[in-house]
Amino acid sequence: MAKAIVIGTGIGGAGISGLLAKEGYEVTVFERNEFPGGKTSMYERDGFQVDMSVHISARGENGPIGMLARRLDADLEFLMREPWRLMVGEKSCNLPLAFTKPTALIKIALLVGAKPWNAIGALRLFLKILSIKDKSDLDPYYGTPASKFIHGFTKDENLYIFLNIMGGLMFVIPASEASTAEFLWAMSNWCHDASTAYPRGGFGRIPCSFLDACEKHGGELRLGEPVSRIVVEKGTVMGVETEKGFYPSDIVVSDAGIRNTVELAGTGNFDPEYAKRISELIDSDGAVTVKYALDYKPTDAIVSVYIPKGFIYEDYRASLEAGNIPQDPALYMVSPTVADPDLAPPGKHLLLVCAAVPPSLAHSDAATRMSEVVDRRMSELFPGIEEHTVWKHKTSLEFISMMGGRGAGEAIGLAQRYDQDGANSVNPALPVKGLYAVGVDAGGMGIGTERAADSAMNVFDRIVADAGS
Repeated sequence: MAKAIVIGTGIGGAGISGLLAKEGYEVTVFERNEFPGGKTSMYERDGFQVDMSVHISARGENGPIGMLARRLDADLEFLMREPWRLMVGEKSCNLPLAFTKPTALIKIALLVGAKPWNAIGALRLFLKILSIKDKSDLDPYYGTPASKFIHGFTKDENLYIFLNIMGGLMFVIPASEASTAEFLWAMSNWCHDASTAYPRGGFGRIPCSFLDACEKHGGELRLGEPVSRIVVEKGTVMGVETEKGFYPSDIVVSDAGIRNTVELAGTGNFDPEYAKRISELIDSDGAVTVKYALDYKPTDAIVSVYIPKGFIYEDYRASLEAGNIPQDPALYMVSPTVADPDLAPPGKHLLLVCAAVPPSLAHSDAATRMSEVVDRRMSELFPGIEEHTVWKHKTSLEFISMMGGRGAGEAIGLAQRYDQDGANSVNPALPVKGLYAVGVDAGGMGIGTERAADSAMNVFDRIVADAGS
């Protein structure tokens, strides 16, 4: 059997390890942490099973994660729950998962304050989003900021604010930087599938189910053993080194992030222009989180999105980078126990909330101060939450960096920017024979964890094709 080494156990690494093992490769998976999953791992506290980050699957069973699970015969179940809640300023409304139904769209338009005389442009924009069915439909839109695309249909500022936040929810960057092609692909699939869901057992169950499939087919998982070097000789990968020794391999697949992968393989093994380009790629924004363990149920919504009146993502971020702390940030909230009550003791619930912050705030007190702002704002949005809090856990950018190990607290990975899409995206087959990147940085499209699952399938197919050529 050909030998394959996989570095990292995020959804991309875990997924491709299962696919390779099922294909007949002799797979060894290395994970730097003592637990699998990276940013999709979990922890237990006082009977609560808590996601390390704040997650939801926009497409659930119908998306890349569900597709990958079926390819692996993985033990993974998605739970769909309605409604999701949109909060704009002091007003709010519940929406169905199929939020593109006419009644739901009217509710959204009224809530965000879209002007009636802009309805035709908004309708044309909506129809354009729904018209995207295949990746070939995206060809005209690479290299274009989503903000320019949106403003080509409507000048309604309130509608733009809403779409900017929806784009920020998907990519954790503002629409002025986001790729129009990525925006269209993600929104179209989200709208068409109407299958937003949460995995039974928590998000950590996803990579664990994929790793179970890997081990079922003979793969080996080595936790707490970070790879210190990818060994390359004469332009060909030879294996990896850890503190325990050298492991030879025919291929190496890295879910450690593209920059880390190049560094592990040695920048001297790459063309200087390639190494320079990789080093200059831009990450997504990061996030601060507050996780509440509660003795009551604060909401029936699996997902809630709060948008301050008049909120401009770009202005908010610029304020933070200038050292000012906005007092009313946009918030993204997930209540996992709405879908899966078994994640908490009987009668208890979880509410996880995050706010985007730029990676430049890493190692500064600004991120800590922002988590305090988030906590205060939550007490205003959910009166009485303080009295019902069993415990709360606040995290900063350093926490995300510790989990993912690929940067300085980016929430996703490489930013899905207009200048990093299409022909400017990272090729998952690195210019070293037998070396591949997997995960959110290369080879996939979609929203966050779904992008990683899409990458796992695409990169696996590429490896099989390369092996047969």
